[in-house]
Amino acid sequence: MPKKFEFTAVLEHPARDVHAALTDERYWRDRVAASPTATVRIENPDGHGTLLVVVTERAEPSDMPALVRGVVRGPMIMERTDHWGALRADGATGLVVGGASGIPVDFRGTSRLRPTADGTVLAVRGEVTVKIPLVGRQIEGLAAKMIGKIVENDRDALAAWLTR
Repeated sequence: MPKKFEFTAVLEHPARDVHAALTDERYWRDRVAASPTATVRIENPDGHGTLLVVVTERAEPSDMPALVRGVVRGPMIMERTDHWGALRADGATGLVVGGASGIPVDFRGTSRLRPTADGTVLAVRGEVTVKIPLVGRQIEGLAAKMIGKIVENDRDALAAWLTR
């Protein structure tokens, strides 16, 4: 049974600026520039103001929790795809999907960017599934926590990008 997740991040920047960053190729290239094991592929599938970005990163077993190391052999290639739609008066919506090699894990969710009086709320909601008997549910919990950390990292990177 999939593990549901829901995370929010608050930014003190207008939704139009946050959306502009999330749909800016330079923002995503800067995000992965510091990681020697990450790559990024970017498209504008629905025209200006939209973006499809695929971030791939390699993780060594030593970087993984013990429970995952016991299941995975060798490096794991993780992939995350974000697809942001155009900004409207009430915000923007996106789709986030991902998975990894070496372990049958995948996640799928929706992202919602919503303007507030003080800035922007970024909410991500979805579910993660790990298809491994006995330990799958435990790994799903770890994966959900990892997605929460990704949302925090996104918030921090967006705030840094917007204040530079």
